[in-house]
Parts: sequence; C-alpha cells; structure tokens
Amino acid sequence: MTQVGLFLLLVAATGIYAVRWTARLAPLGSELPIKTLFATLLSGLVVVAEFAGLTVSPTLLLTTLILGPLFVFAPLAVTGLARVARFGLALLITQALYWTAEGRLGMKRLLTQVALQRGDGDAALRLLPAGEPLMLAQAYALKRDWEQVLELRLPERGDNAFLGYAARVRALLALGRAEQAANELEQMRRGWEEQGRGPIGYRNLRLSEARLLAEQGSFEEARKTLEGVPGLPVHLVFEVLAIAAERGGNLESALKLYAQAYVRAPEKLRPHFAEVLARHEKTPPKVQRSAGATGTVTLVVVLALAYAAQLWLDGRFDPLRIGGGLLRPSSVLGGFLLNLPAPEVGAWWRFLSYGFVHGNLIHIGFNLWVLFDVGRLYESRRGWGNLLMAFAVGTFMGAYLTSLAQSGDVLILVGASGGVLGVAGALLADALRGRGGSDGVLTRSLLQWMALIVLLSVAVPNVSLWGHAGGVVGGLLWGFVRQGLPVSRRFDLLIGGIAIGVIVFALLEVARLGLRLL
Repeated sequence: MTQVGLFLLLVAATGIYAVRWTARLAPLGSELPIKTLFATLLSGLVVVAEFAGLTVSPTLLLTTLILGPLFVFAPLAVTGLARVARFGLALLITQALYWTAEGRLGMKRLLTQVALQRGDGDAALRLLPAGEPLMLAQAYALKRDWEQVLELRLPERGDNAFLGYAARVRALLALGRAEQAANELEQMRRGWEEQGRGPIGYRNLRLSEARLLAEQGSFEEARKTLEGVPGLPVHLVFEVLAIAAERGGNLESALKLYAQAYVRAPEKLRPHFAEVLARHEKTPPKVQRSAGATGTVTLVVVLALAYAAQLWLDGRFDPLRIGGGLLRPSSVLGGFLLNLPAPEVGAWWRFLSYGFVHGNLIHIGFNLWVLFDVGRLYESRRGWGNLLMAFAVGTFMGAYLTSLAQSGDVLILVGASGGVLGVAGALLADALRGRGGSDGVLTRSLLQWMALIVLLSVAVPNVSLWGHAGGVVGGLLWGFVRQGLPVSRRFDLLIGGIAIGVIVFALLEVARLGLRLL
C-alpha cells in the first residue's frame, strides 16, 4: 500500500467516528455532517480503488487529499483550540470552512460545550447559538445566576432534558426554596422512569438527589448516592459533600472538602470556592501546576530527530545486501530482524532500537500524533518517568510477542507503534482501576481505538498485528505493576532514569554496529 493510500485509510477510519460525532451537533442532512461524510467516503473510495488495483485520476486524488483531511480533522482541530481557550481562532476556522447557518450553528454548539466543560460561563454565553435553552441554563448555572435559570423555558422530553431539570433543582436549592426543589426532583424521577432511563438522565438524577440530601445535612446518604455514578466532575462531588458536611454541622470537614473542590475545579470556577473559604478565614490551598507534557514532547522530538538521522543515513550509504535482498542501512542497523543473516540479528538491543526506525513519513507522523495525544494523558497521571518506562516496555513486548507468534517468518519490524501502544495500554490500566467520572469514558475511547488498530493491522499489508498487540500487553503489564509500586517523586525519577539508560544503551549499540559496518 502506498503512503498516500495509508494516509487516506487513516482519514477514512477517523471519519467514521467524526460522522457520528458531527451528526449529534447538527441535523444529519445539514452541512456539517454532510461535509464530514463526503470527505470520509471520498477518502474510502480512493483506498478501495488502490486495493482493487484501479487507477485514480490525479485530479480526484488531489481533491481527496485536500478535502478529506480538511473536513474530517477540522472539528478535532477546532475542539483542540477551544480547549486551550483559543475561541476566536476556532471561530475563524469555522467561518472559513462552513458556509451555511446550520453548519456554523453545529460548530458553535461544539465550542459552547467545550466552554461549559472548562467552567467558562462567559465564553459559553458569547458562543451560544440561539434556541439552545439547555446550554443557556448550564451557562447561567456556572455564573450562579439562579433567577435566570428559573426564568428559562426548558424542554421536558429526551435524555438531555435532565440537564435542565438538574439546573432548576440546583437553582431552587441555592435560593433556599427546598420544597420546590423536592417537587422538581420528583417530576425528574417520573420523567426518567417514563423516558427510557438514559445515561444523562441517570447521572443528573443522582446528582440532584445528592444535592437535596446535602441541603438536609445527610452526609452519608449523599455520599452513597454519588458513589459509582459515571461522568461526574470531581469538583462537583466535593462541593456537594462539602455542603452536606456544612449543613450537618461538621464545619472542619466541610472546609477540607471545599478546599478539595477548589483544587479540582476548572480555573474559572475557583473564585467561588475561594470566596467560601475566605468567609471562614481560610486561605485557598496552593494548586500545583500540571506536570505538563515535558516527557511526551521530549520523546516526540527524539523520535523525530532519529527519523532525520535515518533519512541522512539511508541517503548517505547504499542499501546493504542481506539474505539475497537489498535493505536500507537503518533497518539493518536498528530494525528488529527475524530469520535474516544480518550482523547481531538476535541482539537484545534490537528489541528497543526498532522503535526509533520508521518506514516512511506517514508512518512516523501517525505514531508521533498518537503519542502526543495519549502520552500527555498518561504523563499527567503518572509523570514522565512512568511514561518512558511504559514506552520502553511496550516497545520490548511488541518485538517479543512478534518473535513468538512469527518465529518461522522472515521479517523486519520497525516503528514506534509498540511503544506508543505501550503508553496507551498503561493509560488503559490506570483508567480501568480509576474511580473518576471520566475514567469510564476514557476506557471506552481507548478500547474503541485499540479495536480500530487491530482492524487496520489485519486489513493493511505490512502492518504488524503482533507488534501492536505486544505493545498493548506490555503497557497493561506495566500499568498494573506500577499501581502496586511506591508512589513518590524519587521513585518515579528512578523509573525514568532506568528507562532512559536502557534506551540510550540500545541506541549506542546501533551506533557501534554502524561504525563497524559502514
């Protein structure tokens, strides 16, 4: 399969999920999902033509290479910009790519949802499309403008309607109208029983029940009500429990819980919790800055530099004759080789060094993209040292499982996919045992993505199924083992140091072999 075909296969596979996603933001027959669907089908058509050996005209190929990535990845890019509060730039992209009112409204819904997740009520109100009372209620609730919430005419049918019910219960309780809040909650229960018991309704019903119990000072009942409810923001859980403790007369516990809510809340919501603490002459705790993504970015840069060195090496020296065929010098030196008469073919360092050699630009580009996404998530939970160890273990296991499953085959294994999937596997292990509301969503997303990787590994020639599977297995093993090891910065530094030492030693062995052969 050509590089262009592989790239368009990636676009088409991503587009399948993007179509489902955009169809939730705008009517199926409107511009936003139609453009995404068209880009997906066009990319898939070119891929099918390549598999069938048909010739695609240069005009169609160029059109596909422009429109395919543009309308499949645009919603993802806009979401990324919104998550870092670049709403202006996100709107400019929206205006440039979508020209109908429905298309732009769909993207504005997306931007508003991100603003609500960030706790930014002001941004949500600026972005909010007309005729979206549920989002408006959530924005007013973020700003604690309770009277405005109660003045809205909110829908009463559908799973999303329970967002409105929950906002009204919260507003009534905040205004001291507990009896009306109880009546609203009872109506909410009847609606949930009658309308199919959807996940959004369940989450908001349990949250509203806990809020009413908290107002009555029933701490244990509120805690049990919230226990195990998926998708609840952690700061909301702490806030409800803090209210329960305060109403129950346990001010000391309440202040500790408010402090935790302050730490866990999005930045835009922290002033409220700071004000509550200040009323009791308590200073808000210092919020530790996120560890960032230093390890992830560094690893991405190292892999990119290794690819640049590989291009220089392969361009500077002629291919080497190995086993009756010509192989690139980079593959001979650093690839994981099976049943080939190459120097030091079974050396231990090849189980790691192959991760720093890539087949082509699309190959490394995809690996770096995925590593940047999943690496940041795992590093934010476990730190850079554990990230590097997960990458190293996943890389090793990718080669090891390949050597077992394909012991009789002649093959060359290259690429960081095993290490990247090692990081993803370690992240999955964390999410599987996590108790946060977002862990369930993360688990489902990772499993769906891994299933897609398996399908690609089976469908696309020269893509290593066992290398990918070994990476996931290695990552899961490391992820679960890590949960049983000491939790300390010193230990994480030790883990990171070991990973760096082993990787550097493997790459030095590649350099040594290169000096001897070339």
